[in-house]
Amino acid sequence: MKGSVFSKVIEKYQGFIDWWKDYFKVLVLSYTRISRDNVNILASGMVYSTLISIVPCITFLFAFLSVFGVLQTFLEMLTAFLVETLGETTGHEIAVLVETYTGNALSLGVFGIISFLITSILLINKVYTVMNRIFRTQPRSGPLKRFTTFLTLLIVAAIIIVVILSIQGRLERTIVNSVRLNTLVLASSNFWERLIIVGVLWVGIFSLIFFLPNAKIRFSSAFVGSLTGLVAILIATGIFKRIIVGSVNYSVIYGSLASILFLLIYFYLFWYIIMVSAEITYVHQFRPDKGLIKGRPESPLSQISEGVNLVLLVADKYRSGNGATTEKELVRKLAIPSSRLYGYINCLEDGKIIMAVNTQRSAFVPALPLDKIYLKEVLHVLYGSERKTREDIQTMGEAVAQEMEDKGIKGLEDISIENLMERL
Repeated sequence: MKGSVFSKVIEKYQGFIDWWKDYFKVLVLSYTRISRDNVNILASGMVYSTLISIVPCITFLFAFLSVFGVLQTFLEMLTAFLVETLGETTGHEIAVLVETYTGNALSLGVFGIISFLITSILLINKVYTVMNRIFRTQPRSGPLKRFTTFLTLLIVAAIIIVVILSIQGRLERTIVNSVRLNTLVLASSNFWERLIIVGVLWVGIFSLIFFLPNAKIRFSSAFVGSLTGLVAILIATGIFKRIIVGSVNYSVIYGSLASILFLLIYFYLFWYIIMVSAEITYVHQFRPDKGLIKGRPESPLSQISEGVNLVLLVADKYRSGNGATTEKELVRKLAIPSSRLYGYINCLEDGKIIMAVNTQRSAFVPALPLDKIYLKEVLHVLYGSERKTREDIQTMGEAVAQEMEDKGIKGLEDISIENLMERL
C-alpha cells in the first residue's frame, strides 16, 4: 500500500524531478567547461575594465539622474547597497569615495561627460566580447553600429533607473502616510529597497546573457542561467560580508586602501559568477556534451572527413612554421558552420589531439609531435569507438560495429598524421 502511494507521488511530480535532474546535469557540464574557457582569467580581465570604467559610468549616471531630480534617492540606495554588500564601515567608505570622485569628474563639464560616456561604452563592449566568446559567436555589427547600440543601451538603462527610483520614492511616501509606527515604516522601507535592488540585479544579469551574445538565446535558458547567477551572488555576498566584518586587521594595516582591496575582490566574485551563469545558459540551450557528438545529424563520413581535415590543417600550418591555426581559418577552409566546428574542437581537445595556445581558445596547434598522433586515435576521438572485446558483444548490431572497427580503424594501426601529410 505504501509502495503504491509512493509511486503515485513520484509519478505526480515526475516532471518536477526530471527538471531537477536535467538542471544538475547542466551544472556538471558547465563545471567541466569553466576551466576550459578560462573563466577565472575572463573575470580578472573584467575586474580591470570595471576599475577603469566605474567612475565614468557612475559620473554619467549622476549627470543623467540629476536632470530628473532623483540623484539623492539613487545615492541613498547606492549607499544602502554598498553597506549591505561590504559591511557598515567598508560600504560607507566606498560610498564616500565614489561620491567624491564623481563630484570631481562632474566639474570637468560637457567634454568630461562625453569622454566618460565613451569609457562606459568601452566597458559594455568588453562585456559584449566576453559574452560572445563564451557563446562561441563572433560580433557581426560594425564599430559605428555597435557604438550606437551601446549608447542607446546606456540611455535606456538610465531611464529605467529613473523610473524605478521614482516608483520607489512614491512607494516609500505611501508607506509613511499609511503606517504610523516608525519601526514598521523602517522595516517596510528596507524590505522594498532590498527587493528593488535584487530585482534590478536579476534584470541586469538576464539582460547581459539574453541580449549581448550575437546568437538567438532562448528565454528559458537565459532565465535558468540568470536566476542561478542571482542566487549565487546573494549567497556569495552574504558570505563575503561576514568575512569583511571579521577582517578588522586589514583595515588596521591598510587603512582606507583595505576598502579598495575588498571592492576589487568583490568585483572578481561578481564577474566570475556572471561568466558561470553565461556558461550555464550556453550548456542549457546548446548541450555541448560528448553524447551529442555521436548523435550529430551529419553522416559518419562527414564526421570523419571534416575532423581529419581539421587536424591536418592545424598540423600543416604548425609544421610549416606559421604558428597556430585560428578558428576563422578553419571555418573558411573547412566551409562548415561555427557550431559544428566547436564540436570537433571540443572532441579533439579532450582527446589530446590539438590544444589551444591562447586564453580565448581561438588558435590551435597539435598537442603532440606529428609522428606521435596516430590516425586511429583521431578516429576513435571523432567517432567514439568503445573498444569492446569479443566477450562484451551481445547483439548483432554490436558485432557489425566491431567488424567495421576490426577491418577499418585497426587497419590504420601504424599511420600517423605525419605519414598522411607526406602523402599529400
